[in-house]
Amino acid sequence: MARVIKNVGKTQRRVDTKVVAKALGAEKAGIKIDIRQGPISLLSLRQFLVGRLRSSGGRPGLVGTTGKRNKIPLFDEDWLKLKTIAKYYKEKEGINVSSGQIASALVHADVSRIDTSKVISALKHK
Repeated sequence: MARVIKNVGKTQRRVDTKVVAKALGAEKAGIKIDIRQGPISLLSLRQFLVGRLRSSGGRPGLVGTTGKRNKIPLFDEDWLKLKTIAKYYKEKEGINVSSGQIASALVHADVSRIDTSKVISALKHK
C-alpha cells in the first residue's frame, strides 16, 4: 500500500495580484473576460484570426476556408454576440473581420477537437 505524503510545512501567504500587476507595470486592457468563457478566449481567437486573415483587396478572407458560403442557422443572441466581437476587433484591434468569419473560427476551433474516427468506424460497420 502506498504511503500518503502530507505537507505539514508552514503555508505561504498569498501574493496579491494587484501588487504583482503594479510591480510589472501592467495596465487594464479594458476587457473583462468571463471565466465561464469556454474553449476559446478573445486572445486566442485574435491570434487565430491574425494568423489566418489574408487580404487581396477588400475585406480579408480566412486562409484555409472554401469560397463556399454555407447557411448555418444561428440564435439571434449568438449573432448579436458575433457582431459585437467583430465590432470590437475592428474598432479596438484594427482587425477587419466579419461576424461570419468570427463564427467560422469558433466553429473550426470546436469541431477540430472532435475525434470522428469512431464515428467513421461505426458508419462502416452498419
